[in-house]
Amino acid sequence: MAADRGLAPWHPRFRARVSHNGHMSEAHDFKLALTRVIEPTGGPGAELATLEDAARFIGLMRPWRQAWPHWDYAAELVLIAATTGEEADIERATAQMERALRRDNWL
Repeated sequence: MAADRGLAPWHPRFRARVSHNGHMSEAHDFKLALTRVIEPTGGPGAELATLEDAARFIGLMRPWRQAWPHWDYAAELVLIAATTGEEADIERATAQMERALRRDNWL
């Protein structure tokens, strides 16, 4: 095979394939539902039913508020949940959104 270029079969580049998408990030599914609907009493949103709603809610906050540790952590967990799609990760993101909202007296 021409791509082998005379390398030994155990060489890491023996059958290496070049791809333009080799370093693309994983897909995110923000359409996944939170484990329960959250209805904040304050802040930039109304009802939070999906990871997308939670991400948008955080994204609409002023940057100084987004940087607060409880909101920064909530954003991180929402992103993790959208990446993995696992129920446990979605529950962690939902619970942290509730904690952050309570911290700011918005729940």
